[in-house]
Amino acid sequence: MINKKLFPAFVLLVYVLGAASCKTDKLVPDVIESNKSISGTWAIASATQNGRELINLPNGMTHLAEFKITFTDDGKYTVENPVPFIVSGNGQYKFNDPQYPFDIAFTADGAQAPVKSTFLSPNVQGDRRITLTFSPGCDKNVYKYTLKRTN
Repeated sequence: MINKKLFPAFVLLVYVLGAASCKTDKLVPDVIESNKSISGTWAIASATQNGRELINLPNGMTHLAEFKITFTDDGKYTVENPVPFIVSGNGQYKFNDPQYPFDIAFTADGAQAPVKSTFLSPNVQGDRRITLTFSPGCDKNVYKYTLKRTN
């Protein structure tokens, strides 16, 4: 048994050792996330309008498969074979956050103001995709294009 005179010293020793062992380690290393790059040429892998698939419609919008958009690292884009899209011509793009983008703004050459789309970049079967959701005119028509890199 512990002597009654030594018991407070023992409790104090256990408390000090317990407090000293509560050191917290930094679990996440200091890493600077790189800016997301979407440079390259992209084509439409799937397209929906108000949730309805457009590419596989009978007599549908098969011309969507011919659409291409090329992004460069200097913030420019070019459009080939235009389709109903958030912009109709070439211009510049900008992410709301270059490291963790959730929105992308397109400013067509000669346009007064940018137009925005949500931006997702999931991996599908090991390949990066881009998903853009936008309304190019009437806000009752919501298009969702999933793009895949062609080069």
